[in-house]
Parts: sequence; structure tokens; C-alpha cells
Amino acid sequence: MVSFKKAAIFAAGLVLGTDAARVNKKSAKSTGVWRAKLHPGKMEMKRPAFLFFDEERQDVVVSQFGRASKPSTINPNPFPAASSISRIPVSDIAAAFKGRSFRGEYGKDALWVSTNAGLKWPNKLSRVPAEYGDYIVVPDGFLPPGKENGNIFLADRKGNVNRITAKVKGAFYHEVEWHDFNGDGLKDMLTQRVIKSGIFSFKFKGEMMWYENPGASDFTSEWKANFIAEGPDVIFKTTPYKGGLAVFCTEFFGEVPRISVRLVNTRGVQTAMRIIDDNLGKPFAVNLVDLDGDGQYELLASNHQDDEDDIKMGVFAYEINWDDLINGEYPRHTVAYDVSNIKVETAGVGAPGFAYGFYPKQGMTGPKHVICAGDGSFDVWYMRPTGRFQYETQIIDINGTTGELLLHDFDADGILDVLVPDNDYWKVHGITFEQI
Repeated sequence: MVSFKKAAIFAAGLVLGTDAARVNKKSAKSTGVWRAKLHPGKMEMKRPAFLFFDEERQDVVVSQFGRASKPSTINPNPFPAASSISRIPVSDIAAAFKGRSFRGEYGKDALWVSTNAGLKWPNKLSRVPAEYGDYIVVPDGFLPPGKENGNIFLADRKGNVNRITAKVKGAFYHEVEWHDFNGDGLKDMLTQRVIKSGIFSFKFKGEMMWYENPGASDFTSEWKANFIAEGPDVIFKTTPYKGGLAVFCTEFFGEVPRISVRLVNTRGVQTAMRIIDDNLGKPFAVNLVDLDGDGQYELLASNHQDDEDDIKMGVFAYEINWDDLINGEYPRHTVAYDVSNIKVETAGVGAPGFAYGFYPKQGMTGPKHVICAGDGSFDVWYMRPTGRFQYETQIIDINGTTGELLLHDFDADGILDVLVPDNDYWKVHGITFEQI
């Protein structure tokens, strides 16, 4: 399974006065008829998976993992290839969108963290807070044999990696956030991990953890681990809540897969939890998005299913009672359901991947549009709002496993652009939007 692949959300236009605001609001409603358009061509790069826009260096950073060869070739080696991380200049991507065509090959010259660095399976990349230096965070590891003993690394400007988590057999990590949990003025690292155990029969344990920032002198050394809660394992999103944090979590590998919310205080201690949904299949990703444009976040979630599952692949939205996250209701709405199919019958393949809320054009208001990587369905799902929590879906075929999408207006024309990695056939594609 290659899956486990932030949306750029455009703000409303400049308000010049009451009358102008009314005109702008009326002309920029988000429910017009839009469609996604896949540009011709592709950028060549081995095994692109997760994409991160590094604004500091004006590069798109690409984690690379997966097959040793493309599916159409004979591969006598059944194990995945060594993993690496590369960089594509944003100027190249902007030029591709401006020219409405993708081309170019990014090989050794684009390599930043080499296959010799020892990374297992680099997942969602991000930057450390600027005050702590020029480092990219690399949460590492995954399910395939030989790839499960992951850690969290800090990669410096030259691509050297520094392990900051203690080695735990079978542990792997997907993403991090930064919060000060011990009141020392330094931002600590919040994460979730999976611990895989067993030889012929596997068991999985999810753990929410925070790691104590040791300060500048020891920043790239091993950080002290602190346990928060058992259960959360893959993707999470936080927001400040009543003096602490509300952490919305997926529990993909749990005995009963579910989405939950955990309240964590300023000392990194869980004070309460609530199961939001344990009937959506295997929950993969969550995001906090103001989907209906009312100024409050909804929870946008995707599951990760195959064609044989009783619950089909889908994207869902949950209304949130912000007055009481523990006892309040979470009405669920279907954004997309059973709109595509798995393209290969291989164990572990599922769909979809990460989903994002966005506006296709700068200055729009009202309900947000949604886009989601199909992952094992070899496509991208674009969901256009027709009303509050009502959508029509367009499928954009990519013909390979789609990794983490990157949403940004690269060519600065006011229309959102989307980069799409094809992990199977080693390509990066471009999607934009047009009103019809």
C-alpha cells in the first residue's frame, strides 16, 4: 500500500466599501459551474509520493518511495526500492502551469536526501518553526517489510538527516505539529505513531506522543518522548480549544477503526476523548475546513477502502458543536461515495487519500470545493458544491497511484493549481480549474 499520501485556501477579495463588498460577494459565489482540467505532459521523477511547498527555498520537496520499477516492467525484486527526497524549483512548476504543459526530467540533479541516508519511507514533510533553524521534518517508516522501523528526522539544508526519536522496533510516523507542552517557551513536537509487531500475524498499536524540544544546543540530538494516549495512529489535526488543544485523530489500525477527538491540556495530558464515528470504514485522513463558509470549521475526512469492503470509499464532512466537543453531536454529510474503483487487485491497496477544501478562484465566497487524491483508484476526485454539503463529483484519471496533492496558485493567475504525483509510473502532473 503506497497510500497515506495543506490546502491553499484563497481569502475573500479586498473590501472597498459596503456597495463594493455586496457586488464582490455576489459575483464571487463558489457554486458556479467549474471543472478541473488536466494539463498535457508530465514531469519525470522516480516514485513521487508526498509533496511539500518549501516557501523558504522556493522549491517543491518530494518524498520518494515505493516500487523498484514501474508496474509495466519485469521486476525480479519484490521489495520496495530505497527511499529518497528530491526538490523541484517552483519556477519550473510555475512555467509549466503558465505554458499549460508539463515536461522535464528530475533525476540525480534534483536529489536532496539520497538513498544512502537510510530513510525507510519518508511521509508528510514540513518545516520546523523558523526560529529553530533551516530544517525539514521527515516522519519516516511504513508497513512494507524492511520499512517499518521508522523515526522522525530533521534534514538540514545539505540533505543530511538527524534522528531525534528513540529507536522503537516497528514504529512509524506520518506527520507532526508544534506546541509548547512544558511551558519553557520552546515549541515541542506533537505526533502519532503506529507500532507494528509480530511475524506471521501482525498487531498494530497507535500512540499519540509529544517530544520535548531540547533547545538550540541539542536540537538535532534525541528528544525526550512523552506518551499522551493510546489509539490515534496516522493523521491528525489540532485547533486551540478552551485553553488547550482539540486533536482530531484517525485510528486506522485500531480493532475498531474510528475517528476521535482528544482534548489535551497545556502539559500534554489528555483530559477527555470522544469517538466521532466508528462506521465509515477505515478512516485515513482528517482536515479542519470551513466547508460551508459560515466562519466555523467542519471536519473533512476520508476513509481508505477497497472494492470488497461493505462500506465503500468516500469523503465525508462532519458538523462540529464547538460549545461541547465531548458531548455534542457530529452530523455527518457525504461529500463523495462509491464514485470510483480500485484499479489493481493487490493486498493493501485502497482509496481515497487526502482531501482538501478550497476555492478554485481567488476572492470566492460560500461553500468550498473539495479535491481528493484517489490513491489506489488511480485518479483525482474533484467535488463541486451545488449547495450546503451537496456536491457533484468529477473524476480525473491519472492512471497510477496518486500521492499527496499540493494546492497552490503557482502561476499567480488567481486560479488554483494542483500538483499530482503518480507514484507508480514516476510522473508529476498538473491540474487547474476553469469556469464553464
